[in-house]
Amino acid sequence: MSQIISRLDSLIKQRHDDIVDWFALQYKEQSPFFYSSVDLRHSGHKLAPVDTNLFPAGWNNISEEGCKRAVAQIKKRFDSMKTPVNNVLIIPENHTRNLAYLENLAVLQDLVEQSGRQVRIAGLTLEEPLTLTTMSGREITEYPLQRKYDILATKDGFIPDFIILNNDCTSGIPEILQGIKQEIQPHFDIGWHARRKSEHFRAYEQVAKDFSEDFGFDYRLISAAFHRCGVVNFREQKGIECVAIGVEKVLHNVRNQYAEYGIKDDPYVFVKADSGTYGMGIMTVRSGDELLEINKKTRNKMNVIKEGTQNSEVIIQEGIPTIDVVENAIAEPMIYLLAGEPVGGAYRINSERDAFSNLNAGGMSFVGMCDERDCPEKSKGKVQIPGCNFCVFGLVASLATLAASKEVYHSWDIGFSI
Repeated sequence: MSQIISRLDSLIKQRHDDIVDWFALQYKEQSPFFYSSVDLRHSGHKLAPVDTNLFPAGWNNISEEGCKRAVAQIKKRFDSMKTPVNNVLIIPENHTRNLAYLENLAVLQDLVEQSGRQVRIAGLTLEEPLTLTTMSGREITEYPLQRKYDILATKDGFIPDFIILNNDCTSGIPEILQGIKQEIQPHFDIGWHARRKSEHFRAYEQVAKDFSEDFGFDYRLISAAFHRCGVVNFREQKGIECVAIGVEKVLHNVRNQYAEYGIKDDPYVFVKADSGTYGMGIMTVRSGDELLEINKKTRNKMNVIKEGTQNSEVIIQEGIPTIDVVENAIAEPMIYLLAGEPVGGAYRINSERDAFSNLNAGGMSFVGMCDERDCPEKSKGKVQIPGCNFCVFGLVASLATLAASKEVYHSWDIGFSI
């Protein structure tokens, strides 16, 4: 067991009830999101979130026990709402060729149906129903949408009481969703067209400080240093000097921390698009000079993210080398949450990358994570992965999801019905 895992595991065992009460107090000001997922990096001395997704895909990767917990949380969430929820609509990304994403939709639909609701999937750009085959060979149908005044429905008459958005709105707010009467979560106002990773990690840093102060340890052990740069154009090489200076600032802070803790590794950073997902607009850098020398191919790669959106703002984030290895490949944990509660997880693995790299890239695959409370006995023969501690991973992911809630509620006037 690594140093940071051991420390947090002991904290959870010794002060579980205090931690539960701490989160309950934090959420008095704002409700947790319907769902989220958090990517973590674990170096042995540090365990920190590196991305928090408010429109998570990958529900097909969580374990059987994780699915059971997910259904229970979905039921609890809907049952607690002021307005009864019987019909639920899921609005997905436009990934009709991505079989893994379609599998995610099929599982998400299953989870909501098992909570006792009727569920439809509806595409934003469809004119006719479209039946698609998922990665496992299942068939799902996406229905076209129509709108009458402020009510959204499918063209065949399915009227939802609640809408789950599984589209991160990178390129903007879909017109058909604006001003609708039904509740939609997560709200499109917090899509990547408006949200910034730097704002999230600023909120997370404060949450980590508050939690660590109350429970007696250094917040930097669960947080990655970062710096933001705006007004960058990689293709035209404008603003890159600012990014290089930011790289040196973060590296300086990390070197000081390494010296304090006797860590001999050489620090490095990830330079990332400040918005967007899918591993686009990310590069690894070990000095400001290295950034200034990037070639045209890399500049073009950094210049555009999902859906052709221009990347004009970046976050420089401390690189956390991963010590996790699954199936002889470098790995990083991903935790899935519903209403702020961790329900399941998976490892992203990539045999084509090393411990210092971005794993959300070509060659990646996923391995389900079983909770140590139900593994290996209830996990269909799976062997528990060394170093996997779902409760510890879930604690840090819960802090990241709380930070996302604070980030959004402090930036947007978005109300919920519970």
